[in-house]
Amino acid sequence: MRLPRDPELPAGLKTLSRLQFIHGFVVVAVATAIWLPSPTVAQSWVTLVALLAALHLLLQVGLYTGSALAREDAGLVPMAALLLVAACATPFLPAWASTPLMAVAVMLLFLMEKVGAVREHWPQAWLRGRKQHMQFLMVSLGSVGFWLISQDNQALIKAATGG
Repeated sequence: MRLPRDPELPAGLKTLSRLQFIHGFVVVAVATAIWLPSPTVAQSWVTLVALLAALHLLLQVGLYTGSALAREDAGLVPMAALLLVAACATPFLPAWASTPLMAVAVMLLFLMEKVGAVREHWPQAWLRGRKQHMQFLMVSLGSVGFWLISQDNQALIKAATGG
């Protein structure tokens, strides 16, 4: 992931962009780490990836919607409400449901960033960095999804839990 160059962004977005860069690496690290320990140990980590994606989703939806509403443009409100519900539901869902839900939500966020109200107001450097970050999130959620359906993992989990 390439960080946007300093002259391309205002100071507040530079800091936020750097924090998102770190967030992306944390998500990838957690998604990779679930493959390393035994499935029974990793099972408790699986929900972290969807939760981290949900936190990021809440931040982005808040930024875009707040900015649009400040400009008296309510066009993003229906999509923002849908994404808000998805992000808020994530902690209450099992990993097999929250992981695909967050993958769909990240794709919807990507579509939100294609809307004119977002593209016209936010700098191109920001949007490029966001696209890269969403790729990190999608790869991480895909990794967790594959882990969840892996037959070897399912067999080990059943053996460890007596199922």
